[in-house]
Amino acid sequence: MKNRFSAQTLAFAGVLVAMNIVLSRFVSIPIGESLRISVSSVPIILAGLWFGPVIGGICGFLGDLLGCFISGYAPNPFISLSAILMGVIPALFVGFLSRGKQKGGGVGAFALRYLRFLLVIALTMLITSQGITTYGLSVMYGRPFVAQWFLRLPQSVLLLFVNSLLTCLLYDRVPRRLFDAGRVKKGGEAR
Repeated sequence: MKNRFSAQTLAFAGVLVAMNIVLSRFVSIPIGESLRISVSSVPIILAGLWFGPVIGGICGFLGDLLGCFISGYAPNPFISLSAILMGVIPALFVGFLSRGKQKGGGVGAFALRYLRFLLVIALTMLITSQGITTYGLSVMYGRPFVAQWFLRLPQSVLLLFVNSLLTCLLYDRVPRRLFDAGRVKKGGEAR
């Protein structure tokens, strides 16, 4: 059984939330009032993949909520839902993403692994960024959903490839033993 809320897990999750806020609010490139080029979803996706959908969703929500307070505007419930799902959806496919992982597999093995990440993140972004967030922005700015959807499409396609590459590269770079600290044996003893 895994203790999801161990001190170590919360510390890692807090760092990922902080990275999300810094990347979204201070390192992003704003393009107009409703577009922003940012890789801020990568820490939230990684939170879900490393710690599961519950912590991934919590990290997404906290990153959005705290980011809104820092930026000085009220949270949009649609965008908050999108942020939550950004941490939840990829976590549901962690088995698919881990399948076929080979050490020293070369360029071909990396290409297949990257394709898996690309598929999962494409589904995630279609539902979240391109779907729910776009709807939330269309409501907020009073624009037709379809017009807002096509306006955001080039940004989403670009970020799909960048987010997938960064997530694929970073996913295995942190040793798994750091995330297994909260695991407990059946008898209740820590490993």
